[in-house]
Amino acid sequence: MREELELRLKDGHLPTTAVATTTLELGIDIGSVVAVSQLGAPRSLASLRQRLGRSGRREGSSAIFRNYLREPYPAADADPLDKLHFPVIQAVAALNLLRSKFVEPPETDPALLSVSVHQILSLIVQLGALSAGKLYLTLCRQGPFTTLTKTDFVDLLRGMGNGDAALIEQAPDCSLMLGAEGERLTASRDFYANFATDEEWRLVHTGRTLGTLPIVNALVVGSIIGFAGRRWRATDVDDRAKVVEVVAHSAGRVPKFDRLGQEPVHDRLAAEMLAVFLSHELPDYLDDNAKEFLAAGRAAFAQLVLQKSHFIDAGSATHVLTWRGTSANALLAVLLTSMGFACETFDVGITLTGCSIDDAFDVIASIDGCPPIEDLGRFVENLVVEKYDAYVPEDLLRRLWIRRHEPLREPMSQLICELAGMRPD
Repeated sequence: MREELELRLKDGHLPTTAVATTTLELGIDIGSVVAVSQLGAPRSLASLRQRLGRSGRREGSSAIFRNYLREPYPAADADPLDKLHFPVIQAVAALNLLRSKFVEPPETDPALLSVSVHQILSLIVQLGALSAGKLYLTLCRQGPFTTLTKTDFVDLLRGMGNGDAALIEQAPDCSLMLGAEGERLTASRDFYANFATDEEWRLVHTGRTLGTLPIVNALVVGSIIGFAGRRWRATDVDDRAKVVEVVAHSAGRVPKFDRLGQEPVHDRLAAEMLAVFLSHELPDYLDDNAKEFLAAGRAAFAQLVLQKSHFIDAGSATHVLTWRGTSANALLAVLLTSMGFACETFDVGITLTGCSIDDAFDVIASIDGCPPIEDLGRFVENLVVEKYDAYVPEDLLRRLWIRRHEPLREPMSQLICELAGMRPD
């Protein structure tokens, strides 16, 4: 089906519309197209630029982008976040940044260890048995994985060689070759794809499976998960089996906007969303419905006095608008959960469930800066995220999680001070 679609697109004589998921889109040789459409607000400027670049390639033509959003009219008793109409705000913010030529700067890839496992196996398949020194020289000294230390690499190799189903084993001359599991894995055509597909967590309540959903933020025992219109509290997390034991939480209904997404939101996009709320500009590219929702979102923003406060009273929960991106909110959620509070994240903030607005402010105001990231790392449970993470020792996954989040410690301390400086009325 994909090949037939590619031929139609390349031929250009028949009117053709290609519909694909984000993952499949990357594998389609689309060529030049008239227009690109996307369902859902852009979350990444790099992805948006790549997607937009598929159109307007022919001489004399312009790139055309159409963005479709699902925005239900909120009920009178809807969560306050739903009344802010984040999808429209986020779409406008993304297009503002597109015009200003912003692109997210490169960061350390959280898939580093998973890709390292893949490349170690690939090299052994390609070149035969190799010494650990040769692998390290090829991949880390001369190759792309320079952030892995010798200690990291040795621990990774040991993890790949441990267990009944080892990926690699050591020959008498100390060279490394494929183990039984490594041979099985590399013989599969699925081995060539370096990303996991349909990797979702199973939610279990009193022995009964509720369903599955992707979980992209750090998860700890006590984390709050929105599912099927309700909130659930995690009581046990099984990384290897991707199972979360949950119990029903007494907090109110979950906001209807999408809280989960595979692409993280950058701090700059979150800050631009705040700028859109504060602006009076009405972009002419919006249709009438989008203009209506933008105006309604700004009216709700003013009614909630969010130009002066970061806190929203949602009855049995309190939303804290940090106006930061995915990484900062996930780390703040880990910090508050480590203190014993039930917490979940959304794109530009966090939610403290079962916590009044005054208590939420007092809790954050009582924090004396961000504690060492190493201390917070002990509370993170869902470290097995990427395709081959299951073959990586947990201690090594945790070590790199700490290393990756260490630069966020000072900005997190600044964020806490900022939140504590604006007591809600």
